[in-house]
Amino acid sequence: MLTRLRRRLTMLAAVLTGSVVVAVAAVSFLLCGRMYTAQRQAAFEAAVSDLASQWELDSALDWQRIQDSAARNSIRFYFAENGSALLLSGLAEESDRALVWQALRLAGFDPDTPPLSAGGQAQALEQVELTGGDARVTARKQATGRGWRLLVAWQPLAGEQRVLRRTAAVFLLVALAGVALLAALCWLVAGRAIRPVCRAMDQQREFVRAAGHELRTPLGVLRAGLAVLPGEDPDTARRHIGLLDSEAARMSGLIDQLLILSGGGLVQPGPVQRLEPDTLLLEMAEAWEPAARRAGRRIEAALPPEPLPPVQANREELCQILSIFLDNALRYAPAGSAVKLACCQRGRRMVWEVRDHGPGVPDADKPAVFRRFWRAESSRADRQHFGLGLSVAAELAERCRLQLGVADTPGGGACFWVAAVL
Repeated sequence: MLTRLRRRLTMLAAVLTGSVVVAVAAVSFLLCGRMYTAQRQAAFEAAVSDLASQWELDSALDWQRIQDSAARNSIRFYFAENGSALLLSGLAEESDRALVWQALRLAGFDPDTPPLSAGGQAQALEQVELTGGDARVTARKQATGRGWRLLVAWQPLAGEQRVLRRTAAVFLLVALAGVALLAALCWLVAGRAIRPVCRAMDQQREFVRAAGHELRTPLGVLRAGLAVLPGEDPDTARRHIGLLDSEAARMSGLIDQLLILSGGGLVQPGPVQRLEPDTLLLEMAEAWEPAARRAGRRIEAALPPEPLPPVQANREELCQILSIFLDNALRYAPAGSAVKLACCQRGRRMVWEVRDHGPGVPDADKPAVFRRFWRAESSRADRQHFGLGLSVAAELAERCRLQLGVADTPGGGACFWVAAVL
């Protein structure tokens, strides 16, 4: 499925970017073609004007100059005086002129008659310019003191069209190469784009597999207890009922944690309110003191000597995160030891810390400690916890824009902290 998605993303991106490349190549070719055609047109007109001016001023033709201009610009020339053709050294043969003469007559220009006005009277100059088909043509008939002169010049377009076709092929090859390169880049980018999706799907599969495993155990206990409950004596039945209630409570806690994790960004955090950090810390220490005594530990609250500024935070979520840290610390702290709950200001952050002197978290495990269903090797035999508490804390912190992390307690142990920006 992901491979098909990657192919579709690549195709879509390649089509969009490829269309832009092809469009740019087409526009560039049209501009270059127009510039090339305009340059050829300008060279043709300049060559004809130069020879016409030279013929008019000198009353003679420089045949070497004419041949050089004809060879340089691929132009054919025809010169005539009083209807008689002058020697052109093969510049314009009879077979080469037939189509040009036909085009001139269709345009109303007769190369074989002197220049005439609309009333049939002689005029000083008559000229016509044609472009299209297979040639670019200009013709001039000019009256002189000895009669009239005719200059016809035409430039075949076959060579020009060949250049344009070769240029178009080059632009097309460049565009295709660009599209192929973009397609390869789109494939790589699509692979990077769907990488988070792959990770999310892997995490989802791992989550469902681990959740199913964790739910199967209490369900098995419940089913086994219900199967033997009817045949037991009252004392044994009460014991089984207590066990079933414990497993049901355990499953309820697991489901509550799963609901928090599955809510993600769809669950809105509680309201932000003004909190006194030291008051919140003392209330948490007081609330958890009975649980600490039952576990054979104690809670110590530590506050700095200077007053702490108030902070804007989500009270309910912040208390839940600190409760997770305290529950975790009471489970791993040595019997008879103290779990310290501290609060201090660090720059623009208000930080609450829960420190214990238990086994701590190895540096190699710190990046994974907030991952779902992760548990240290020393706690894998503990059936009362599922490895979701710290991941729930991470989910709540992200939802409420709080920061949290884990560090080492001086003298050994773990220090879990959560911070709110002032």
